[in-house]
Amino acid sequence: MITNLTQYLEKQNQLRRNKIAIYDNYNQLTFGELRDSAVEIANKIYHTEENLINSPIVIFLPKGIIAYVALFGVLYSGNYYVPIDIKMPKDRLKKIIKQLNSKIAITSSSYSNELLSAGFNGKIIVLDSLDFRCCNDLYVIERISKITDLDPAYVLFTSGSTGTPKGVVVTHRGVIDYIEWQCNKFNFNDSNILANQAPFYFDASVPDIYTPVCAGSTLCIIPNYLFSFPNKLIDYLNTNKVNTLIWVPSALITMTSRDFFDENLIGQLQLVMFCGEVMPNKHLNIWRKYYPNVKFVNLYGPTEAVYACTYYEINREFSDDEPLPIGKACENTEILVLNEDNKLVMNDEVGELCVRGACLSLGYFADSEKSRAAFIQNPLNPNYRDYLYRTGDLVRYNEYGEIIYIGRKDFQIKRQGYRIELGEIETAAYGMPQVKQCCAVYNDESKEIILYCVLSDEVSDKNIYSFMKERLPKYMLPGEIKICAELPLNANGKIDRIGLVNRNDN
Repeated sequence: MITNLTQYLEKQNQLRRNKIAIYDNYNQLTFGELRDSAVEIANKIYHTEENLINSPIVIFLPKGIIAYVALFGVLYSGNYYVPIDIKMPKDRLKKIIKQLNSKIAITSSSYSNELLSAGFNGKIIVLDSLDFRCCNDLYVIERISKITDLDPAYVLFTSGSTGTPKGVVVTHRGVIDYIEWQCNKFNFNDSNILANQAPFYFDASVPDIYTPVCAGSTLCIIPNYLFSFPNKLIDYLNTNKVNTLIWVPSALITMTSRDFFDENLIGQLQLVMFCGEVMPNKHLNIWRKYYPNVKFVNLYGPTEAVYACTYYEINREFSDDEPLPIGKACENTEILVLNEDNKLVMNDEVGELCVRGACLSLGYFADSEKSRAAFIQNPLNPNYRDYLYRTGDLVRYNEYGEIIYIGRKDFQIKRQGYRIELGEIETAAYGMPQVKQCCAVYNDESKEIILYCVLSDEVSDKNIYSFMKERLPKYMLPGEIKICAELPLNANGKIDRIGLVNRNDN
């Protein structure tokens, strides 16, 4: 029975010690080297703070092999890791450092001063290389034997509505549940070569991090700059014989923003999975046209439920302006769609998607108030403790019994007495052939909907408005349509809606 994520790496160390586990442009590690290096980091942690166990350890490193090994080193030490973006604004970094009050941070000599200037007052372990010459298991075996599957594996910080970041505390069991399901359901094995897109401080990296150690697959870390040059990115994927992509939709859309696939294809591609935001069918249909034999899977889930709690294997045709289902619950997870009276929705009624199961996180780090608001007692079960996570996402069931994502509760606005989902406006806009990408936001001051559009061919805002006028009621039509060269992305690779709102306010 798997009760600790390090057991996956122990298994691969026995079965595939000399197989490449991870590589980038500069280095590569076998599963044996990965395991031994992680154990050595665990020993460094032990000798730095002997009595530290089940405590947060900051990882402040750029994405790469050293950071990957550090994640497992922390787990082997009997503690849990907190990866932090090295490009994070200093004010936000200070808030997180203060909130964590961590006794140890792992960084490199290039970034240690940034941690200190942000107020970190614990001990710093500097990793500039992985030139370890020995592997002492003594402390490690004792430490990991004390960790249960309900102990934290990591904390990921997400944005908070009050301006204070929220640290989501995820357990070993939550990750084990998801990764076991994914690897079994989609037949992951030692032939899969995954191309990592997401940063390690973002939950979209969870399958990249743990699929190799669960299935014996190989992880290829893509240089970030290549996402600005899709033609070079395709060449890179082909050179490295990548056959599996688990990316956010915005990264996939960079490949279909122009006719890159007319010039070159990803030759070995077998599986494409995506999660983190809505995937427009307009772009998915381009992928499906060029890769008719590839399996495509739409995943949905919040950080508070590890990574994905629903999935949909794309198995039928969709028009460009149709919404893509998010499907049904993953194994050992239950989805409850509740209306405003906390009762299950009927027929095609819209309700809030709530999650229950072992996938749920332990709440928010050092913030019991926010935890109580989001993780609630199941209103359908008053008999014993039974927590649900309220996602804030509005959904409904279609005629196939599949869940259809409508939009965020906080993207829901009220205008002229009507409730409006901004996502529905975007879906309508995607029906216009010239609209390559779009995002609808609401200006609280002017009380108007603004639609930002990236176009593939020249068309006026009046043409777009006329197109949408035939498809949406008057109260849902945007008050302003802005045509731009590209939509801004945040650090996680998603459309930066806040940035668009602020751009409109200026």
